[in-house]
Amino acid sequence: MNHNIGYFEALWAVLWGYIRQSGTYRLLRRIYDGISSSWRRSRITGWFRRENFSEDFLSASLAGRILRLPFTFLEWLRRRCGKTLTEKIKHSVFLGICDTYLNNFLALNLRFLGITLFFAGGGLILGGVPLGYLPALPLVLGILLFALDINLTDWLKHSRLVSFVCACFGIEADFNWYQNEKVQGKPRLLIGAAAGLLCGIAGGLGSPLIGLALLPGLAVLFLILKKPEAGMLFLVFLAPLAPTMAMAGLSILCLFSLIIKSLTDADFAWKFDSMGFLILSFILIYLFAGITSFAMMKSLSIWAIYLVFMAAYFLIIHLVKNRKQLDRVLTVFVLSGLCVCLYGIAQYVFGWDTAQAWMDEEMFSDIKMRIYSTLDNPNVLGEYILLVLPAAIGLMWTRKGALQKIVYAGISAVMFLALLLTSSRGCWLGFMASAAVFVTFVAGKLWGLVLIIVPLLPAVLPESIINRFTSIGDLKDSSTSYRVYIWMGTLAMIQDFWISGIGMGSEAFTEIYPFYAYNGIVAPHSHNLFLQILVESGIGGILVFLLILLFFLKKMMTGYQAGGGKGAPLSTLICALSAGVCGFLLQGMFDNCFYNYRVLLIFWYVIGIAMACTYIAKSLSKEDMA
Repeated sequence: MNHNIGYFEALWAVLWGYIRQSGTYRLLRRIYDGISSSWRRSRITGWFRRENFSEDFLSASLAGRILRLPFTFLEWLRRRCGKTLTEKIKHSVFLGICDTYLNNFLALNLRFLGITLFFAGGGLILGGVPLGYLPALPLVLGILLFALDINLTDWLKHSRLVSFVCACFGIEADFNWYQNEKVQGKPRLLIGAAAGLLCGIAGGLGSPLIGLALLPGLAVLFLILKKPEAGMLFLVFLAPLAPTMAMAGLSILCLFSLIIKSLTDADFAWKFDSMGFLILSFILIYLFAGITSFAMMKSLSIWAIYLVFMAAYFLIIHLVKNRKQLDRVLTVFVLSGLCVCLYGIAQYVFGWDTAQAWMDEEMFSDIKMRIYSTLDNPNVLGEYILLVLPAAIGLMWTRKGALQKIVYAGISAVMFLALLLTSSRGCWLGFMASAAVFVTFVAGKLWGLVLIIVPLLPAVLPESIINRFTSIGDLKDSSTSYRVYIWMGTLAMIQDFWISGIGMGSEAFTEIYPFYAYNGIVAPHSHNLFLQILVESGIGGILVFLLILLFFLKKMMTGYQAGGGKGAPLSTLICALSAGVCGFLLQGMFDNCFYNYRVLLIFWYVIGIAMACTYIAKSLSKEDMA
C-alpha cells in the first residue's frame, strides 16, 4: 500500500509541475491572490479577526450576571458542601456496589457476566415467563461463561484486529477502563447475582427483552453518572439514531452528571461568555413565547425539549478541554454519521420504503426514491449530513497517516453519496456553500481545480441529479410553489405577530396560519428556519439568534487565527465545523431545520464542539506565548 501511495504522490508531483507552469494556472493564481489580498485588507475581515472589544462584555453586564446565577449558585454550593458530598460519595456503600458492577462490565469479566445472566434467567421464570428458549438462553449461556474467569477487555487490548481498527480511525484506546481490585473476589459475584435476579424478575413482570437489556443499561447508567465525558460521547453518537424522548432523557442524565462533577471537582470552573449569555437569552425568550403561545401547554413542552437540547452546548464546552478529547468526540460524531448514511444507502440499494412521498412524480419520474435513513425525512437527513460531512473532511485533512486519510476519505465519500441520494436541492446548495468556505480558508489553490471540474460535472453526473438541480426556483415544481405560498402566508402572519410571536410548535402555527394561508396551502411550519424563529418568538428571538450566529463566526475567526491559521490542524477543524454550520444555515432558508428536534440537538452540540476547538486553540496559543 505504501509503495502505491508513493507512486501516486510522484505522479501528482509531475502533473502539478506541468500545471504550475501553464498560463491558465498563473492567471488563476493572480486572480486568487488579488481576491485574497482584498479580503484580508477589508474592514469586515478586520472586525472579525481583531479583538476590538472584550468578547465577554455581555456576560459581564448586569443582565449577564443575572443569567449567570445558576452557575454562580452551583459554585457557591460547591464551596459550602462540595467536600462533604465528595466524602459521602467516596464512602457510600450503595455507590461502592454500583462501582463494582460497572467495573466488572467494563472489564467484560466472563464469570461475572455468567452469574448475572444465570440469575437473570431464573428471575424471568420467577417473574412469570414460561420455561422456554427465552429464559433458557441466559441460563445456559450463564453456566458456560461462569466457567471462565477472564477479563475480555484484556484480550481486546492485545487483539491485532482491534489495534488495526483503532489505527484506521486514529483512536487512542489504552483499555485501562477498570480497577483490578474490583474484578476479584466473591462479593462481586453476589452483586452480579442480585442484579441479574432483580432485572430478570422485572423482565418477567414486564417485557423479558427489556429486563435483559437492563443489565448493560445499569452499567451505562453508572458509567454516565461517574464519567459525564462518557455520557457526552453516547449523546453525540446516538443523537441521529435514537428516539427524541430517549435523547431528552440522556441529555438530562448527562447534565445531572456534569453538575455532580462541578460540585465534587475542586478544579472545575464554569465557562460563561457572551455566547453562553446569548444562548441563555434565546432560551428565556422562547420561554416567554411559550407562556404567551396560542397553544401554551404544547409550546411549553417543546420549550422543555429545547432547553435540554440547547444545554448540550454547555455540556460540550465543559467536557472537551484538550486535543485528545476533541479528536475523540469528533471521531464518535463521524462514526455515527457513517452508520446513518450506510443505512440510508442500504434503503436505496434494497428498495426499503420506496414510496415517493417527498417527490413531484410528474417532474422527477426518473428518480427512484429519496433516502431518509433514521431521520424520517430526506431533507432532515440532508441537514444532518451538512453538519457531519465537513467534520469527516476535516478529520481526513488533519490526519497524518496515509491509512487514516484513506479511511476518512472513504467515509466522506459515503456521506456525499448519501447526500446526493436525499435529492434535497437546498442541502446540495448548502454543501456547495460549505465547500466554498472550507476551500477558501484551508486550501485556496483548489479553486483553480474547482473551475476545471465544475464544467465537466454535467458529463459525469446522472441526468436525474442534473434535472433535480436545475429545477431550483422552478415554480412548476410542486415543492417549490408549495414553499413560496407558505412563505407568503408566514410573512403575512409576521406583520401581526412580529413583537411577541405566536409560540412554539406546529400546534400554535396551525392554529393561526389558516387565517393567512395562500391558495389553500396547509402547512405545519414555515419551511424557513429564520421565518420560523421570527414567527414563533418575535423580533427579540430572531435578533438574538442572529447575534448568536454573528458572535459564533467571530469566535471562529479568532480561534482560526489562534490555532495557527491556514494549514494548522486546529484551524482546519474550526474551519470545517464552521463551514458545516454555514451550509446548514443556507439550507435553513428553504426549510425549518429545527422542526426535527434531534437535528436541533445536533446543531447545538456542533456549535459547542466548534467553540471547544476555539477554546483549545486559544489555550495552546497562550502556552506558546508563555
